[in-house]
Amino acid sequence: MAILKNVRVFNGEKFMESDISFSDPDFLKEEIPDGIWVLPGLTDTHAHLRDPGQLWREDIFSGTRAAAHGGITTVFAMPNTTPAIDNEQTVLYLKERVQNASSRVKIIGAITKGRKGEELSEMGRMARAGVIGFSDDGTFLADSSLARHAMEYASELELPIISHCEEPYLKGGHMREGWYSTLYGMYSTSFAAESIAVAREIELSYLTKAHVHIAHVSTKRSVDLIRHAKSDGINVSCDVCVHHLLFKDEDLSDYDTSKKINPPFPTVEDQNELYRGIEDGTIDVIISDHAPYATYEKEVEFQSAPFGITGFETLLNELIMVSRRGIKLEILLSKVTSIPARLYNLNDGRIENDHPDNFVVFDPNDEWIPSDENILSKSRNTPFLGKKLFGKVLATFCNGKKVYGDKKWNVL
Repeated sequence: MAILKNVRVFNGEKFMESDISFSDPDFLKEEIPDGIWVLPGLTDTHAHLRDPGQLWREDIFSGTRAAAHGGITTVFAMPNTTPAIDNEQTVLYLKERVQNASSRVKIIGAITKGRKGEELSEMGRMARAGVIGFSDDGTFLADSSLARHAMEYASELELPIISHCEEPYLKGGHMREGWYSTLYGMYSTSFAAESIAVAREIELSYLTKAHVHIAHVSTKRSVDLIRHAKSDGINVSCDVCVHHLLFKDEDLSDYDTSKKINPPFPTVEDQNELYRGIEDGTIDVIISDHAPYATYEKEVEFQSAPFGITGFETLLNELIMVSRRGIKLEILLSKVTSIPARLYNLNDGRIENDHPDNFVVFDPNDEWIPSDENILSKSRNTPFLGKKLFGKVLATFCNGKKVYGDKKWNVL
């Protein structure tokens, strides 16, 4: 038995001084430095593991190793794979695949067959197979009648609809419409593409009483709509991508394709409202939206590049950067630990005793530089490649087992 004494433990709500014990004496071969944090294993409720069918970008094993490197012990796998996760057999295939993964994987089933928006998927059968929600992530279900029926089914199954809100006839741009899109000469997408879709989902949630979760909100109008819906007692929740809390539309002046993301980076006004939504509880969860792509797919002109940034391995570093802009770190950490666990009825997200099963040992005073040598994801499409990041995961434990350990501390 090994014991970390007098470390800063985040219990899911606040930091406290405590001891933590665990069954891994080898971890303490060297003296652990002062100021170490012990956090609950992070829960990332929106990520792309690319399995099945896109294994040159990522797979269950590389993706969950990368997640463990970032301190994430629970990952929600989105269904925009090839083929889509739209039937019971694919869910069972993935449940078998994740048995030996480094992090626990929760599966999201597609709302419609093939994510084509034409016919509902086997929602009941997938629910019995163990999916945790339904989403056509990557596309918006434009057929409002079909969306209503999907919500009614999901409500009966007591599972959420996770909605990618982007009105299809207004999308298509490569960045957010505004002053900077004009300056950079970039075809752009209006904020209204998101907020129109958000408004539709809120109204259907009111009609059906279904739990609708709005994915990766990125505009002021969306936050305003969700805030008012919550005050009216409508069963709606939402998340924000950590990258949208750090980057703005003006940051695309270098046309770096690793920063091309959907929804696009917000304007400064949008970002300020995202901060307010984080602080007042309108925004429930922070996600990585880990979206890996092969290097050759991103090494093209900005307009031709796919949307997506990897995010598992830098999530904690980015949260620290956001906290330096004035948001309390405890609020940010709760949105990747206790709050997503509560929202999705997971028995996780907290440290309630001195011998936890899922936790992260993190040194906020250390630093690392993401590189080809230390990134565990198959992909490298991160804007932080080659840049110094402050804070470092020393070890991650999942279900009582060490699933990641930094070589500096003689682990793994």
